[in-house]
Amino acid sequence: MLSRQLARRVRLSAPRRWSHNPAAALSGLNTVTEEDLAHFAKILPSSAILSTLSPSATPVAELEPFNNDWMNKYHGKSTTVLKPRTTQEVSEIVKWCNQRRIGLVPQGGNTGLVGGGVPIKDELVLSLSNMTKVRSFDDVSGILVADAGCILQSLSDYLTPHNHIVPLDLGAKGSCQIGGNVSTNAGGLRLLRYGSLHGSVLGLEVVLPDGTILDQLTSLRKDNTGYDLKQLFIGAEGTLGVVTGVSILAAPAPQASNNVMLALPKFENVLPLYKETKRQLSEILSAFEFMDRTVYDLAVKHGQGRALDPSEVEGAACFVLVETSGGKREHDEEKLNNLLESLMEAEEPLINTGVLATSPAQFSALWAIREGLTEAVSKEGKAYKYDISVPLDKFKEVVDKTREHLRQQGVLHEKAVKYVVGYGHVGDGNLHLNIVAEAYTPEIEAALEPFVYELVASYKGSISAEHGIGVMKTHALQYSKNATSIEWMKKIKALFDPNGIMNPGKSLPIARSPSRGLSKLTSQPHQPIFQDANGMAIKFFIQKDIPQEIQAEVCETIASLGGRVEPKVPRAGFVLVQPGTAEEERLRLCWSTPDRPERYFVPYTYVEACKVSGMLLKQIFIHDGQPIRMHIDSSIANVNARTALSARIMHSGGDPTASAQSARVILADPNTDIFNHLVKTYQGEAEKYVESYLWVKRCIDKGQGTTDPEYSWVSRHTWQSWRERYKKNATRLDAKIAEIVEQKKPAHGEKGQYGYVRKPEEKPKRTRKKSARNSTANGNANGDVLADALLIGTGVGEATTPLPGPSGVHSMETYSVPMPLPAMSGVMGSVGGPGDTFNPVVYQPPAPVFQHMSVPASGPMSAEIARQNAREEEMEDDEVEWQIREGNAPAPAWAKRKLADEEEEANKRQKTSPPEDPSTTNGLHVIDQAVRDIAREFRFLIEEVKEYYDKCGDPARTRNRFRKMREVLNALPDDEEPRLV
Repeated sequence: MLSRQLARRVRLSAPRRWSHNPAAALSGLNTVTEEDLAHFAKILPSSAILSTLSPSATPVAELEPFNNDWMNKYHGKSTTVLKPRTTQEVSEIVKWCNQRRIGLVPQGGNTGLVGGGVPIKDELVLSLSNMTKVRSFDDVSGILVADAGCILQSLSDYLTPHNHIVPLDLGAKGSCQIGGNVSTNAGGLRLLRYGSLHGSVLGLEVVLPDGTILDQLTSLRKDNTGYDLKQLFIGAEGTLGVVTGVSILAAPAPQASNNVMLALPKFENVLPLYKETKRQLSEILSAFEFMDRTVYDLAVKHGQGRALDPSEVEGAACFVLVETSGGKREHDEEKLNNLLESLMEAEEPLINTGVLATSPAQFSALWAIREGLTEAVSKEGKAYKYDISVPLDKFKEVVDKTREHLRQQGVLHEKAVKYVVGYGHVGDGNLHLNIVAEAYTPEIEAALEPFVYELVASYKGSISAEHGIGVMKTHALQYSKNATSIEWMKKIKALFDPNGIMNPGKSLPIARSPSRGLSKLTSQPHQPIFQDANGMAIKFFIQKDIPQEIQAEVCETIASLGGRVEPKVPRAGFVLVQPGTAEEERLRLCWSTPDRPERYFVPYTYVEACKVSGMLLKQIFIHDGQPIRMHIDSSIANVNARTALSARIMHSGGDPTASAQSARVILADPNTDIFNHLVKTYQGEAEKYVESYLWVKRCIDKGQGTTDPEYSWVSRHTWQSWRERYKKNATRLDAKIAEIVEQKKPAHGEKGQYGYVRKPEEKPKRTRKKSARNSTANGNANGDVLADALLIGTGVGEATTPLPGPSGVHSMETYSVPMPLPAMSGVMGSVGGPGDTFNPVVYQPPAPVFQHMSVPASGPMSAEIARQNAREEEMEDDEVEWQIREGNAPAPAWAKRKLADEEEEANKRQKTSPPEDPSTTNGLHVIDQAVRDIAREFRFLIEEVKEYYDKCGDPARTRNRFRKMREVLNALPDDEEPRLV
């Protein structure tokens, strides 16, 4: 009863859609053929075409720099790279690609961090590296016009004799191109002084997806004639067109530049220092860069320079690099020296020490440390990089919370995540959060995402401050943009690029347009999600007591996707229910019948999940016509991850609300000790399996609820050749198959169809009778452990998290939407058992939606009672639309079905009783045994250990606590014996 009341209190909010399959954006797009290559040869010289197709036959190795990003994190398989020199050549290439519907990826210096400049699969790469002309420069107005392929450092060198600088400075300035900088709206190190590119860029030349050249390459600083179209392409990451020319306002070169590296004793001093620096330096302050102690040490370790001596660094928690740029050296140095003196002479100094550059060489050396942080991190290991915007006072909090979260997930160690560091631009609130790992793994990615995005959203920050969205953050765009903004972004994308050829799968969630789903050059309408292969609408029935506003929204979504809502329960289709309510239980008992295998019961959020994923989600977790009962163990500690996993199971037909005792499959984190405890505990139980959470994703990816053996030798032949061979050699092949199956058959105690299978007992178990009193107590202990209330979504009360799974994460969030989750027994421990006491934290949203719903009466509801007077709720044969039999086509299944009295069938069904509690091993619960082991090892009372464990709920933490207590006690000196007086 408590669990259902809890489920009713969970508030359903608008979903944060945690789902995106970048490869799906390529649906309907074509790859480059030899015919296309022949056409490109008419536009470009042979030296500007790199292709593995004939007749070019370029070695694959030459295309690797274009297919892989510099961090070696994102990899494409493009067969062709084109390198035009003029805007007209770009126009002809893009026009041809649009006509042929060939995916196109504009690429600059390929220095991005989010995969926005590399292909997802085999799209055509359009490299602008040959477009390197400076078209003009006016040293009076300071307006520079250049090709998009000009390298940023080259432009800076060009402007130096003219006493101007590019108002953008990046660590990658030696490789990045100005067109790519504009397309990602790069921020850089001196945004504090010069602002963003939205203010510096005066005009653009863009080739639109149909090949049209949009010439807005103005050199005017003021132009108020209509819409400022150039702003659409700044930060669009090449999804609306190809930027080929840039008009930018260069800044006068400073006549005097100074910088100083300061060491601070604690992060709390950073903001007061920033305020004091702004007050005293005012107009000459050009940069204020922050770096924590760990990343500074990594820079020193990997040869990026050393600002301070080791003795001067002692006691420093973080560092700040301050730069000034002005017109008079004496004036600037005086102001900077006054600032440093006031800082050092303060009663409570904000800094420990610092070093001031006194020469151009020292000036460059200090900047080399800051600009070399990215390289130093990459040398230390594989870096997960998040450039985010958060309030300035939250910089350290974000880093600390991320580190602690990874520690709780069990991935913060030398073989996984080695460092969590932070550095960035204090002046504009941009924090670079870097997680340095031994290697890129699904487990680490799942632990980070969407945790980092949710953390940023909780501060009302931005998930991307300067590097763009690319392919890395497309699925998380909802954390920074509301639904209305995203819909209008999609409309703009559809308007400019109706065929979806421009950088497909990047920057935006997939927006399917009527022209998508095209094969070659023939247009076919896209099949609605809620229509079968024959164009018939899939039928839905909605639980009647779901609030009307929710019903209306669900009905509207179903209709928009081609489905139909019925007033009665359909014979084949979906029954949308509110989990945890009395009416949901009644509907299942009434209408879940073996003769209706195509009638599925799903949460009403299933409709939104299908819409988000762009497909009808298969019901694969069903066994003998019933949902496979699963239990999500507390070793999967991340609440958001548990919620996403639960939603994915329910949307695929399973039941994740079972207790550990009644579940058929227990899902746990294989990287924890609890997983091994569960395997040992349930190894003796028939039809009980322990699986990794990754098993769920594998099943969904395969489209079936089991994991089949992998017969690698079968894949050597096509299906046709295999069929003919089988006909000729049936007897021999049957024997061979039987032999392979016997070899592949799992041994007792190893992984089977779902997980670990039963191992025969060496000795027969001795059954002990339990008194009615004890049995009742144990049942209550196991059944009434209250689970955390979970939400699917994002932010506060909205959780959507990818699980540790294959990258692209990828994860368990491929389609997650908000929904209430019925209580799960034992989530605070590995398995609920006798004697366990927990104090779970229950999420209570501010405005419950389902308070008015009635809860089911105590005691199980019988199918016989539930079925009374329910026949009129089901659709009769004459109400169902059936296909007409044509010619010699076989008769439909409904024509062959024998009519039976459903009332009598329902009366025969008996509700199976739950199995006995198997959560004990030799009379002890797994956690109880752990408590006893800790007490025995460190010589404390069991009651003492149990009391602390009940407070923290963590066996490892409990063991560490009492180990330290024993060490302290052992270290105490012996008291002297009292002397006799």
